[in-house]
Formats: sequence, structure tokens, C-alpha cells
Amino acid sequence: MKSNADTNDEMSNGVSKTKLILLPPRDGIDFEALPWNLNCPESHKYIHVKTTSGAWETKHYDPSKDEGDVCTSVLSYSSSPLGLSPATTSLNYGTTVWEGLKCFRTSKGRAAVFRPQKNFERFCNGAEALCLPKPSYELFMRGIQTAVQENSDLIPPFGEGMKLYIRPILMGSGQQLGLYPSPEMSLIFYVSPTGNYFKGKAAGGLKLHLETKHCRAARGGMGSVKCSGNYAATLRPLEKAKAQGFNDNLYMELDTYTDGKLEDSIVQELSAANVFVVLKTGEIITPTLDRGTILPGVTRDSVVALVKGCVDELQAVMVESTGDADVKVSVSERDVQVKDFLNATEAFVTGTAAEIVPIASLATGEGEESFDVVLPHGANLPGGPVTAKLLEMLREIMSETRTADWAADWLPDPFATAGVFRQEDVLKRKFDKLESDEG
Repeated sequence: MKSNADTNDEMSNGVSKTKLILLPPRDGIDFEALPWNLNCPESHKYIHVKTTSGAWETKHYDPSKDEGDVCTSVLSYSSSPLGLSPATTSLNYGTTVWEGLKCFRTSKGRAAVFRPQKNFERFCNGAEALCLPKPSYELFMRGIQTAVQENSDLIPPFGEGMKLYIRPILMGSGQQLGLYPSPEMSLIFYVSPTGNYFKGKAAGGLKLHLETKHCRAARGGMGSVKCSGNYAATLRPLEKAKAQGFNDNLYMELDTYTDGKLEDSIVQELSAANVFVVLKTGEIITPTLDRGTILPGVTRDSVVALVKGCVDELQAVMVESTGDADVKVSVSERDVQVKDFLNATEAFVTGTAAEIVPIASLATGEGEESFDVVLPHGANLPGGPVTAKLLEMLREIMSETRTADWAADWLPDPFATAGVFRQEDVLKRKFDKLESDEG
């Protein structure tokens, strides 16, 4: 299926290639007002490639020629739905992993995809965990690139919080009755434009329920894998929390909870977001990945990098937040206990949708051991001094009004050549530096 977008020719590795042009945002869509949902599906195109060999081959994508099914298997979302049978492996046995990333326009008038390399790492971790064939880095990146290029008029105009959400999916699509790896695998990339997460929201931060009865993930399980089952497990507890007036749940590792000692319990994350706590000591803490029970969020990783790279710039807002002129900013990935919230001046959550959202309160609910903490800095959006500054800095990086050496590979251009989008030169320099440091 050919795109109706304008094209231009260029040479890449000696091969003449056709590159789609970034189109202006489509007329008639109020992009800023779009909810966090599937929007304008009648206008989408998606990418779908399959394998029955248990591996991805050059017919799916050959990076030396920039050719393959991932460049041409473009389907209409509305008129070419997936053809799934009742015995589809992923429907029966949950063999589906997926990613969520975003593309947006920057202040320089170009499009950028935010840190797709990190999504690739997590995608491969999930594929290995669920016995799915891992795509090559080149195939994954070209799938993202094709999906963005084919839907470029759905990339919102430059502005805060608006984005084209991109969802890669890897699933067992073959028919099978029995617990075995699927005889057919599908790699899919689809999109949806979304608006400003904060538009129309209440003025304050999140009112969180500290979940003491339901478990999201346990050590040795799938907590660190972005698979469909991870989210299904949170739906019923989320409905119960909302019925009590909460916005979401903050989950704990229930094997660390002893009745009467709730404050010593270790916390994990929300239904679909990581959590950070700003302590009165100046330390910004987030749960460690070492326990294998939380997702390695891309926004989470970006915030950790921001704090490490901008310690001096964050000093003034940390003083404002804590009221301590001698406080020193630091960031730690470690076990976070419930009692850490009692020593906090701010707390916030991170995710692809809203980037950074403040927490207003954390409390248990009906029939649970009592706990209740109010974080005054979370009463209003965009949050306390530290939370608001981190959101501002992150969005400056995304809009290209702020630059940093440690973020040099964060914003690849999907309308560059495939090799440039993969940032082969940047990655090679990083690899060479690692080898040099180790040597």
C-alpha cells in the first residue's frame, strides 16, 4: 500500500531510497483536546509483518538495502483489521509484549522520537521472557520509522504535551491448542495522536491509594516485563480504588508487609507509572530495578539522568522545596519504603502519557491498616518546585530548547535515513568510549 505523502529521493549506502516528507498537522483536528485514548482510528495506517520460522529474516528487513516487509506492509487501521482465530496463541496464553513511545514536533520544526533505543531494550527483555523471537535493533527502529512516516499528518503541532503515541506489539498470532511457543509471530506498529494530558484535568495532583491487599507483581515473576498480563492484573484493584475516591493505586511488595508494620513495607509502582519521592534531605529516590518487580520506565530513566546531569541547577528549587539552605541534591535508585513518604516534601509519578505528575496524597482505604500522608506541594499542578522544574527541563530537552551531551541520542529524526535514525554514529562513539574506559 503506497503512501499518498510527498516523497524525495536520496542516496543511502549507495542505494537510492525514497523518504517520506514530514507533512503539516491534519486540518480539522483539535490535537490539544484529544484524550489519552485511541483517536482518529479511521485515519491511521499500521505496520504488520509475520514470521513462521521462529526468527526475523532479511525479507522482513535488510538494513544494507533499507528494504523489506516492514517498509511496505502498510495497512489501513479501519479497513484491514487483524484476522485472529479463536485459537490464536496470544489470546489463549497471553504471549504478547508491547511498547509505548512518542513522536512529536520540536521547536526546530522537525519530528523526533523520544529515546526509542530504551524501548528496544525493554521490548527484547519481554520477548525473551515470553519465548517470542526478538527483532533486530534495525528491524525495530525501521518499524517505528515507517509507522511515523505513514502517519505524519497525525503528529500534533509543536506544543506542550501533545504527541503521536506509537505502540509496537510482538505477539503469538498462530493457531494452537497447547502451551507451546506460537507457530506464527506478528510484529505490529500502530499509532494514535494524543493531546495535552493536563488539559481539562483537576487542578491538583494525584490522590493515591496505598494498596495492601492486591499484588501487582512478585519477585521472580513478570513485574519487569511490559506484557499484557501486567496491566490486566491492575484493572480490578484500580476500579476498587476509584470507587473510594482515589486516582490510582501505589502497589507494595506484599511479602514485605507485616501486619502492624505497614511503614516498613517496600513500594513498587502505580498501575502504569513509576514513582519518585523527594526527601527533606535533598535525596530524590525511586524504587530500584534490582528486585525485578517494576517496569524500567523510559521517563523514569530520563528523570534519573536529568537529576544527575543538572544537580547544580536543581539546587535552588530543592532549597525552596525543603526550606533547608544547606540541602544537597542527589538521586538514588534503591528500595523505597512506605515510611519514606513521611519524610518527603514532594512526590511524583512518571510515564509516557503525562511525563511527570505530582502526588497530592497517599493513604490506605476501607478495611486496611491506617496510613495517610498529605504532600502540600502536590496540591496544584504542575507540582512542587522540584517536580515542576524537572517537568520543565524534560520538556525543554524534548523541544530542543535545551541541549546536553548526556542526552545527545534522545531525539532521533524519523524522517532522516534509516541509518541516521538508528544513530549508528552516536552509538558507535558510545561503544568505543566504553571500550576505551574499560581498557
